[in-house]
Amino acid sequence: MGITCKTAVDYISKKEEGKLTFIQQYHLWRHLSICYLCKRFKIQNKLMINSFKHHAQSSAIEQHLNLEEKQVIIKTLKEHY
Repeated sequence: MGITCKTAVDYISKKEEGKLTFIQQYHLWRHLSICYLCKRFKIQNKLMINSFKHHAQSSAIEQHLNLEEKQVIIKTLKEHY
């Protein structure tokens, strides 16, 4: 039994934070192997995170998104893709 796209998006965010179990990683891997949109979200999410990290390093100010801010970004991406 597979996971939904909504669950995959949650897992992608948790994976970036290092909060994903081995089983969850496996389910995410399986889902990403067949779902183009979630795979695209994962790539875009990684690009955003890398961009934020680069900005934080260049300005010498560490910036973190709280859960509410992440959810707004995820909702916006879902509406456009």
